[in-house]
Amino acid sequence: MSDCVSTTKTDAMQSAFGLHRRDLLKASVAAGALGLFLSPMASSLARAAEPKRGGTLRLAYTSGTVRESLDPARASMGNDTMYCANIYDRLVRIENDFTVSAELAESWEASAEGSVWTFSLRDGLKFSDGTDLTTEDVAYSFTRILDKETGSPGFGVLSQTLDAAGIEVIDPRTIAFKLKATNSQFPLQIATRNFAIVKKGTTEFTVETAIGSGPFRLVSFVPGESWELVRNDHYWRSGLPLLDGIRQVNIVEPATLIQSLVSGQMDVIGQVGPAQAKQVETAQDAKLVTSANSGFMYVVMDLTQAPFNDPRVVKAVKLAVDRQVLLNLVFQGYGTLTSDVNIWPDHASYPPALGLRAQDIDQSKALLAEAGYPDGLDLQLFTSPSLAGMVEMATAFGEVVKPAGIRVAIQQENAGTYWSQVWQTKPMYVSYSGTRPPVATISNLYSTTPAYAETKLNNPEIDRLLAEVRQSLDVKEQNELLQNAWQIVADESGASISFALNVLWGMRNTVEGVRTHTEDNLQFHEAYLA
Repeated sequence: MSDCVSTTKTDAMQSAFGLHRRDLLKASVAAGALGLFLSPMASSLARAAEPKRGGTLRLAYTSGTVRESLDPARASMGNDTMYCANIYDRLVRIENDFTVSAELAESWEASAEGSVWTFSLRDGLKFSDGTDLTTEDVAYSFTRILDKETGSPGFGVLSQTLDAAGIEVIDPRTIAFKLKATNSQFPLQIATRNFAIVKKGTTEFTVETAIGSGPFRLVSFVPGESWELVRNDHYWRSGLPLLDGIRQVNIVEPATLIQSLVSGQMDVIGQVGPAQAKQVETAQDAKLVTSANSGFMYVVMDLTQAPFNDPRVVKAVKLAVDRQVLLNLVFQGYGTLTSDVNIWPDHASYPPALGLRAQDIDQSKALLAEAGYPDGLDLQLFTSPSLAGMVEMATAFGEVVKPAGIRVAIQQENAGTYWSQVWQTKPMYVSYSGTRPPVATISNLYSTTPAYAETKLNNPEIDRLLAEVRQSLDVKEQNELLQNAWQIVADESGASISFALNVLWGMRNTVEGVRTHTEDNLQFHEAYLA
């Protein structure tokens, strides 16, 4: 008898762990330990009876930056995440409810102890240039991520789990990953954006060499300004994509963005600011699409830079915030309140003792005085119009904390360079992160080797808790471990997080089949123009 248990869409074999693998994924993910259970969202628009083939969809997006890359291993911005998701494929893909679905891999299986995962590719896969996609390409793609010089956000999480020597190509369609230890979350871990498969030997990613197996291929690209995709005729899903192509431009100014949709110049726009939402909702030929609790906009304080290297100052700033007022002022209530963590209170991994922290001006003042600021504190908060709400967030934050004697000067930077010159660099700034599974978020933002060094929290206890989560198959135990990790984040990190927000998109009524996605922003695999 084999010591492996398979996972496919139809598989119901009994797992050596004592659970059906499908049940394990559903129970662990939906219950909350392996992923966030999202509120129902408008992830797919109503479908017409007969999808129409052809046409080029026109897309305007606000978050263009010179930092954008054609290398999916390095994707970290909203825009490069979106086009990479439509150029490249992964072995498996994460869904909005944080379950995992098959993509290039048609099945996968774990050894009895969960330390070896084997994936089988679909037959006949090809890249957009017509060449075969095999497990050699898969091995190369994962080896690149494991090379620190590649600069992949996936390096930290993957290198804790896998060495390059543990990647074994068994045959052109079968590959095994021999992990350092049991990891119940490995499929979920590699289902995210940085684990897309590229052609073996690709080292430079240009319009000519950014070749994937996704529904579209790239034909033009100007970082921070525009990109264009056309149909991949070698795409493995029969009959897809339906669109001839997608043409994107960057529009930062909110009024211009909305007008481009209402006038019919654009088919899809994002992200729509809450202040402009009514204009889209009341437009005759357009609709507002809401993706609930799909991101977090917050203020970052770098714990390695003064004055935030004093924990009393960080705590004082957090205590000075009125979360509900901030949500109302910035996003007109489009969101869910939380307390300095990247999840919300009804999630199973939310610390039960955390609650929703109330504004406490007296305690904030006392902490500032204790830290040597009896007359209050002057701070500079960086922001930009890179995403809808970022400038408003900084302005509202400054007003909300003012009663505590915290005087905030707003420094607005250029949207095109903000994520390369301000993010992870300045002492205090507005940031944004999409909603991701708890382990991924905590690993990426708050571990001792984070993919994104925002607050620069350095507590090894978080690493230990994450390691225990990966080794555990008990949902209750996983959630308890994550609750402990989130409590550390709430108490010690430099992230002032007041709410999870609803991301808003505007679409013409002629647009069908576009899927909003917490990881990829928008998926155009089945999109068409009616």
